[in-house]
Amino acid sequence: MKRTYKSALAALPLMLAIATAAVADSSATPMPQGTPGGHMGQWLQTKLGLSSDQVQKIQALKAANKDARKQLQSQLHQAMSDARQAALNGADDVDAKNAAATKLFGEMLDLRAKELQQIGQVLTPDQRTAFASLKPGGGRGHWKHHHHSQASATSTPQE
Repeated sequence: MKRTYKSALAALPLMLAIATAAVADSSATPMPQGTPGGHMGQWLQTKLGLSSDQVQKIQALKAANKDARKQLQSQLHQAMSDARQAALNGADDVDAKNAAATKLFGEMLDLRAKELQQIGQVLTPDQRTAFASLKPGGGRGHWKHHHHSQASATSTPQE
């Protein structure tokens, strides 16, 4: 039991980080920081050269998945909280709680993949390529700064 508890405890921060990122990103089509959600269509239209019809279809697809996405996000949040509490309290059901959270995380990924497949059907091949090259989250929040600081930290000083 001790090994299982330590393994679960060691994996929990990684799982929480991945799940939190997925939850935060699951409803977001890549957009620049500060772009309100209502302007997503305009931003994508500019970035990908979408027609108004394509923008409407994409927004309809996202709206159709909104309730399922919100429900899964809520369930995943609760499952992660339950797993965290079980691990912190040394409960015997840590593995079961982690498995439940992992299952919900997989369902979130499946929903996102389904949504991307549907969006891909609306786009031309060139637009799909451009969409795929957009960075997830569009550099929102601390990730943008993280990449810049990492680039300067990893660059080799010239002698």
